[in-house]
Amino acid sequence: MGMALVAAAVLSMSCGVSGQESAELIAAENVDYELLGTTSSTTSTTVVDEPMFAVSLYWHTAGTSDLRKVVRGRESEALPGQTLLDLAAGPTTAEVEANPDLQSRLDPSMEPELFGPDDQGLYRIRIQRSPEEALTTDQAAEIVCTITQFETIASVIIVDAEDTPFSLSGVGAVAIVGPARPADFGDCVETVPPADGEDSTTTTTS
Repeated sequence: MGMALVAAAVLSMSCGVSGQESAELIAAENVDYELLGTTSSTTSTTVVDEPMFAVSLYWHTAGTSDLRKVVRGRESEALPGQTLLDLAAGPTTAEVEANPDLQSRLDPSMEPELFGPDDQGLYRIRIQRSPEEALTTDQAAEIVCTITQFETIASVIIVDAEDTPFSLSGVGAVAIVGPARPADFGDCVETVPPADGEDSTTTTTS
């Protein structure tokens, strides 16, 4: 307020000082600080609009078929089954813009389903594909590397729509015997694109 209205009505005292019974306008800067203060206090809470959880999704690059890990923020903790569906759905527009060569080898029509663990502690992923259709090494790598980020899942058996296990090959076209695990795909090593003038390097991701 530009001006503070202070009622300075002072009655005449017995000591002889004359009273002033009219209100007087006083500039705010001349008013005692405590008169302008307030006894109430307020607190502010800063809400950080950032995801509290994250999940890793593995896809490949177009052409070179290098493995790429994309970390996606989530508002809730990631679940294995939903993560498989997110993986099959492919990268978002924003993720492709950040990684222009990113490409999924999977398809939403695969509708991956996670089952397990069974009485032997094994997990199984059913893919909606007929027994006649093969699963490529790149497709298997994306599934295995993504699902094994969950602590309880160290390996998986990938089966077709009739629950028949796929014949899978890992790095170097080496046949996979039994459940597939990250070691079959080079421990899911992500190839990092080199900076200008630098040689290509790799980083191990978990």
